[in-house]
Amino acid sequence: MDRDSGDKKRRSSGVGSKASSLLASARNSLNFAQITRSSSDSSSQSALQKLGKHDPALAVPQGQHNNSAGESLPGPGSTFKVGVWEDRNRKCRRTMEDTHAFLYNFLDTPAPATESSVTRHKSEKENAVLSSQQELVESDNGYFAIFDGHAGTFAADWCGKKLHGILEETIRKNPNSPIPELLDQTFTSVDAQLEKLPLKNSGCTAAIALLRWEDRVPSDRSVTGSVAVAQAAQHALANTNKITKAAQDAPPSPGKEREANTDTAQALPSDAIAAKLKGASTRQRVLYTANVGDARIILCRGGKALRLSYDHKGSDENEGKRITGAGGLILNNRVNGVLAVTRALGDTYMKHLVTGHPYTTETVLQPEMDEFIIIACDGLWDVCTDQEAVDLVRDVHNPVAASKLLVDHALNRFSTDNLSCMIVRMDKEGILRSQKGLPVVAGAVDRTSRVSEAEKIVQDTKQHITDGSTAAVGVSPSNNGAGFGQEGAFVPTILNGAVEEEPGAIGEGDSPEVALMPEMVEINRAREPVLQGTEQQ
Repeated sequence: MDRDSGDKKRRSSGVGSKASSLLASARNSLNFAQITRSSSDSSSQSALQKLGKHDPALAVPQGQHNNSAGESLPGPGSTFKVGVWEDRNRKCRRTMEDTHAFLYNFLDTPAPATESSVTRHKSEKENAVLSSQQELVESDNGYFAIFDGHAGTFAADWCGKKLHGILEETIRKNPNSPIPELLDQTFTSVDAQLEKLPLKNSGCTAAIALLRWEDRVPSDRSVTGSVAVAQAAQHALANTNKITKAAQDAPPSPGKEREANTDTAQALPSDAIAAKLKGASTRQRVLYTANVGDARIILCRGGKALRLSYDHKGSDENEGKRITGAGGLILNNRVNGVLAVTRALGDTYMKHLVTGHPYTTETVLQPEMDEFIIIACDGLWDVCTDQEAVDLVRDVHNPVAASKLLVDHALNRFSTDNLSCMIVRMDKEGILRSQKGLPVVAGAVDRTSRVSEAEKIVQDTKQHITDGSTAAVGVSPSNNGAGFGQEGAFVPTILNGAVEEEPGAIGEGDSPEVALMPEMVEINRAREPVLQGTEQQ
């Protein structure tokens, strides 16, 4: 009996030891997973911090509406208002991978530039140190973008901080080129730069809209205002060249009359061009769009939804043919069975298949008909049609309230993705008044004393970094869990406030087993569930 009792005790002790060992192993695994995730988060953050030390654009703190481009506010002459609403969708998503950016005063629309003026500007940019006291150009040109990240938020965060600056520089260098071509060049440049950065597996979809004032000459083909004006200038120049040649070929007059005739002839082209432009061009509001992936841009025209983007998905026949033609395959509607979108920025490891060349559009707006623009990630469009979205918010004139309505609608429809929605509401009366104002190309902007809003934001950030009063890197509060007060209301990151990095943690209601899954141990950062915004006044 004693021997049997001893055996039972030993067996019981052995079972208990095994249970304790398994429990300890599970705890160690859980701790390891959390440490690994936290380490990955830190690694991702460090990459941006290192880049931010050398690039002030990456150190720009978030603005109102969690704006990655910084603090951008409408001016007295603004003819549109922006509203944004985000939600992590915490029931389905552990992380928030969406980022967005917008500017109320994007790069001003320049007059047609000659080669000498481009060279002069390049020299000014190289030799002049721009001061934070420079005057801001109130262009009333809008820039709006949403980036939906995957495999972490690095690519989306980077694009939110950088893409608009790259686009501005591309337009400056090519003032007479069509904007759709420059959008394609910008996306290609972004892809090339992301390829040189860390976290090469990170990528994002992108939906970009650019709203510009342009003086346009009636033309049979759709081109940018700058090109149209340049063509008018060329026609005017051709006509006046005949006058110039006639004056130069005229018989010489006594004394200095020949020199005077020549000077008059040389002065004629510019006067004739100015008269030609004034008579032929009209000021118009032009909307350009570019997208890769499945985020959409919708224009409401007279209550009808007009899609200005293209869904680049594995389920699309044309995109499927392109992928297979490049040596890839579509498996379960995914590129090589991995990526749901066929075009994206980043994703360097699949760049031979997943191109960054965007789908672009160009639309001359009709003030009497065009009411607002919706830009949203696929989390909305998975459960809502284009027309349904337009119908839901057409009578909601506050763009923030309209954005929230669409996000709430998607949540009620059981969307399983992150949700980001941006609405740009047009001011019809303001647009009509501005159309009667001074033409955009009346004179070139003196860029030695005036800067674009994006330049101004970066300059101010650089100055604060020099003064030691700003964060090393401006990471989106929605992406790392910062930016919320105790009541849950959105609190924008202020210029002098550092972005707090929160350790990785298992969300409330999540099971430890989920955290142990290898695919969940990634560089994604923990985020708060809801991002609220308020309309800018």
